[in-house]
Amino acid sequence: MHGHPASLAVFLADTRGQFTFPDGKTEAFTMKMGQTMWAPAQEHLPENLGDHPFELVLVELKTT
Repeated sequence: MHGHPASLAVFLADTRGQFTFPDGKTEAFTMKMGQTMWAPAQEHLPENLGDHPFELVLVELKTT
């Protein structure tokens, strides 16, 4: 489990994955190359469900 501040991910390759959250809930996702994903500040455990490594650029928003 790890955490990020609010962030935006830009996927560089097709991706299938799943997040597990501290309360045990899971959220599966499928992203295509070029798609973006917004996430509020959170803790999660990512899991790659695909055949290739995750390829993305993650932009973490600065907190004050």
